[in-house]
Amino acid sequence: MTKKPSAQKNSSPLATLSVLAATLALVIWLRHDALDTYWLQTKHSELGLSELSEDSPWEGGVRFTNALSEALTTQESQLDELGSRMTLAANIVLNGPEFLERGRSAIAADGKHGAADNARPFSSSVEVSRLKLGQALTSAAPTFAPDNSMTERAELPPLTGDGRIVLTPQDKVLLVGDSMMQGVAPHVARALQKANISTVDLSRQSTGLAYPSYFDWPATVQKAIPTSKITVMVVFLGANDTWDMLLGGRFERFGTEKWQSVYASRIDSMVKYAESQHVRVIWLGAPNMGREKINSGVKVLNQLYATGTNDGVARYVSTREILGGGDSDIYQKHITKDDGKIVTVRTDDGIHFTRDGQVMLSNLILRQFEIPTVHKSS
Repeated sequence: MTKKPSAQKNSSPLATLSVLAATLALVIWLRHDALDTYWLQTKHSELGLSELSEDSPWEGGVRFTNALSEALTTQESQLDELGSRMTLAANIVLNGPEFLERGRSAIAADGKHGAADNARPFSSSVEVSRLKLGQALTSAAPTFAPDNSMTERAELPPLTGDGRIVLTPQDKVLLVGDSMMQGVAPHVARALQKANISTVDLSRQSTGLAYPSYFDWPATVQKAIPTSKITVMVVFLGANDTWDMLLGGRFERFGTEKWQSVYASRIDSMVKYAESQHVRVIWLGAPNMGREKINSGVKVLNQLYATGTNDGVARYVSTREILGGGDSDIYQKHITKDDGKIVTVRTDDGIHFTRDGQVMLSNLILRQFEIPTVHKSS
């Protein structure tokens, strides 16, 4: 009689381990591609799980996850619309009846045209308003005093005849952005490291320019550039910025002229400060997105990025074409390469990139440079 409890106790750890092993196997089967991406972002090395997707038993897990993701995305779009209406309601409650008629009109417009109309097309009036930022939006963008004493370089890095930035081992590249950059940065850093060029990766998930109270990129850049003696800055963000802003205690709807002016001022503060420190800027546009609200929003952001880097020194680089979108706004999860092979370049969330997508974006960045060839000694 005394042996039965003992046998049960001995079998309990084995049963627990079996359940844990089965759970781990299921997670790997369903999300091995996401695990590979996570490992690359955190450990800066390749785990090799993405290659499993080429085998039919593992491909089934990816297909199942994709189907589930599509169902959840549909539900999320409905929640996005509800969130927009709640924002309007909050403005009416917080700021009085003058927002009531505006709220009614916006809700009616949403019902007639859909959520995509929240992102207004970029207008020339925004460019005019940029000239007035020093007066009207002084509190919206941080001011800076160029401090050349901490910068060794006395001029901008030179360009080749075809416009590429000439890098030497004396240069240092700053990588700035959200979780999109987090996946791409390790590939860029490894490639430049082989040419003895240093990088500083400050990419951080869930960040952008819309909410500096959460994370202030202009202030972060102003601190990092002179401290680390940066000569080139690469920026890649926007996935977290297609939302309303809180300005002066009021919610400003995404895409309005005031929203765009404030956002443009923050781009301008980063670009102008970098150039004052003899730093060249490469600003990547956001790619087409697999979520309707975000996809319509990044069109507005990309026009702001392009306008904010058109001074002849900084440059805007579109990412839509390389990820299969061509010059259209159509999101593509899979693309066909020149050799006819179909590859998956985007993850299930419709925002981030698979390893193949990360490598393609990394190569796009590297093509902006002339990188010295390092010959290994015998």
